[in-house]
Amino acid sequence: MACTPKRQPLSIEIEQHSIYRHNLQIYNIPPSGDIKFEELLKWCVDRLRVLTIVEQISSQYRTRSTKKYVPILISELENNGMHDFANLVSTDNSQRRTKHLIRNDCTSHFMLRSAFSFENTHRRWFFTQETKLFKWRLSLLSADDTKRFMDMNGLQFSAISQEEKQEIQEDLRTCYAEIKDVEKTTFYKVHFTSVMKPVRKRQIFLKDGIAYVPETKLFWLILAEFKEILNQSFAGAREIVSYTYDERIRKILTLPEHVNTQKRNYGKYREVFANELDELSRISYPLCMKVLHEALRTKHHLTNGGRVQYGLYLKGIGLSLDNAIKFWKDELTKTVDERTFHKEYQYYIKHFYGQIGRCADYDPFPCSKIFNSTIGVRDDHGCPYKRMESHVLQNTLSKCGLVRSDIDAIVQHSKEGHYLEACKIYYEATNNSMIEKTFDHPNVYFAHSLRKIEIVCSGTFYNSTCTF
Repeated sequence: MACTPKRQPLSIEIEQHSIYRHNLQIYNIPPSGDIKFEELLKWCVDRLRVLTIVEQISSQYRTRSTKKYVPILISELENNGMHDFANLVSTDNSQRRTKHLIRNDCTSHFMLRSAFSFENTHRRWFFTQETKLFKWRLSLLSADDTKRFMDMNGLQFSAISQEEKQEIQEDLRTCYAEIKDVEKTTFYKVHFTSVMKPVRKRQIFLKDGIAYVPETKLFWLILAEFKEILNQSFAGAREIVSYTYDERIRKILTLPEHVNTQKRNYGKYREVFANELDELSRISYPLCMKVLHEALRTKHHLTNGGRVQYGLYLKGIGLSLDNAIKFWKDELTKTVDERTFHKEYQYYIKHFYGQIGRCADYDPFPCSKIFNSTIGVRDDHGCPYKRMESHVLQNTLSKCGLVRSDIDAIVQHSKEGHYLEACKIYYEATNNSMIEKTFDHPNVYFAHSLRKIEIVCSGTFYNSTCTF
């Protein structure tokens, strides 16, 4: 009779390192120590649930301040029974009773980092959610605690001299008008590629490729450092576990399979034709696309951001390349000649459809990307609930035929940064239908609306005999 070898206890060293003196971790030092497998698996599963909640929150809520996400996160964690992590996020660093929570946080991060390091879509998902979580928690640190965090993690940035500050003092005052005393404020300089997001949003002073960051915006530099550490760590994390043959560790490595990181089906329902777009915009477009359509019909022009956002949306709802070229040509040639259209616009339409250039299959923008669009004074794209002033939004909704109670509710949600909730109310008001969840993609909104209308109309497309 064969003798089954005795399983050895799984041992992972976890020392009480100095990194556990701070609730927030930058995860540059791997943990070590002994741990039972059951505990390790529980921590990893719990952390995966935390990251899933982070993804849900970022899709459902849009706040004007990063730190306002944290109360929402804590509430959701408590509601889902994640009391330990809620305690870690909300507890002051001086309270030593959180040390075991910090250890759990650190250990589960490193294990999931390895688990998510093998496949590209998994890796991107993990990177995105961990970065959001770190950013939200970082936003709660005071100035003193931020510097303490930097000292503990060896983060050092190059401060400019008083002489250099004097040379660019007027530029700094102009760029950072919210800083009352520029002379007494410390500024750090980094290459602009380290702070690309504030650069894209024009929130930072640049000179000769150097970004000048005030001490009040140190979180920009810390977040960039965190991203760099995390991004560079995947190769090593993958190599470490590649030589692990313990089937219990292999069980943890399969956790990414339980997360939906695949390319989404954004809701193409049927083929759509150019001569239908006016009616479809009236009955089934979300407000962001309705605004673009009406702007195009009125001005016979959209800026590049509007053309990209609306062009990809039209592709997603089922408008073929031939119909797209016909639609854009009919509209744009009212202000430009055909030669200009073929030279400056037709190429980009074909590019959207993957016919030329990189031949890539570009997806329509989800709400998360539309929220973060850079908007200029001549632009019509982006999210109207976010970019429009309250009185402009009120007038726009009134023209859409909404009643006062719905308009007031939408404007209030917009002011509070709950843009998806505002869009949900708009859908319910214009489709005469209640829905349980918010939409996080304009094309999903469209498909849901069109499907409902065609069901109500007994399988035929909306016509003048079908009223609501």
